[in-house]
Amino acid sequence: MKATRITFYTALWLIVALILCFENSRGQTKFIKANNITIAYESFGNTDAETILLIQGTGSQLIDWPVEFCQALANRGYRVIRFDNRDVGLSTKLDSLGAPDWGAIIPFIKKCEPAPLPYTLIDMAEDATGLLEVLNIEKAHIVGQAMGGAIAQLLTINHPEKVLTLTCIMASSGNPDLPEGDEKALKTMSTPPPNTKDPDTLANYLVNIYKALGSLDNESFLKKRALIHINRSWYPEGTTRQVAAGLIGDNCDRRAALARIQVPTMVIHGDVDPLVKLVCGEEVAAVVPNAELCVVKGMGHALSEKFIQTVTDCIIKNVKSIEEESDKISYYAKQ
Repeated sequence: MKATRITFYTALWLIVALILCFENSRGQTKFIKANNITIAYESFGNTDAETILLIQGTGSQLIDWPVEFCQALANRGYRVIRFDNRDVGLSTKLDSLGAPDWGAIIPFIKKCEPAPLPYTLIDMAEDATGLLEVLNIEKAHIVGQAMGGAIAQLLTINHPEKVLTLTCIMASSGNPDLPEGDEKALKTMSTPPPNTKDPDTLANYLVNIYKALGSLDNESFLKKRALIHINRSWYPEGTTRQVAAGLIGDNCDRRAALARIQVPTMVIHGDVDPLVKLVCGEEVAAVVPNAELCVVKGMGHALSEKFIQTVTDCIIKNVKSIEEESDKISYYAKQ
């Protein structure tokens, strides 16, 4: 009887442990207040593990970091956080700031001077920093994609004490003399969304953008992704304000500041990126001391399912470099 009771309680404990493990590993949307806004975020993996913070690009919601990608990183022993930037998804919508005044903003492009923007990329970097602080995360591995790569760079430049490693995906140095993207991609990206609330019409609009950016996922997959985006939060007004921030901020040369970065840095870039050319990523890797360049063959300006494993491996290689450096220090300390 005693043995049976022990076996029962052991089994019960295992079931509870498995449930808790599952709860900790899956992403559930939560909300925190940081930098005077509400930020929606999701967490994967063990909350006690080192954190990988994922920062998305223009108009992209946290769901644009695929669950499979987040889980792949979490399965390597890390806590993974994805979040909605301000003005997209379920984070604060800044209607009170109004639409960008393009007539006033355009003269400031490539001048690297304060422009009359609703907000800047630096403000968005402060959002990410605030998220870490509220969650009591002292340091994190920072990963940014596209405009999120610029935000990740600015976070690292302005708050080096918060950063363990930096990974830039599909991002530039802000050098305004770098080549522009392909005409087709630029034209598609600059085409305003249709003036309708019909989900199917809006989804087709997004699918055309995904394709123009070089996504290799099939049409039905992209359509499903677009509908999820629309049903969760369709808010083009916020995207417009983000475009304004990126237009000024990502045409402001960061090379001098990037050259002062001291944390391990990985630059991931597709060799057929139609929007941010490979040369842009190559420049970031050349400027940041000891940065490594991971060129993904066949990848455009989109994290297609086909490239999740490759991109995951490149990120993990970078974050693991901290452990390798720590091992070296321990070894020499014992000599």
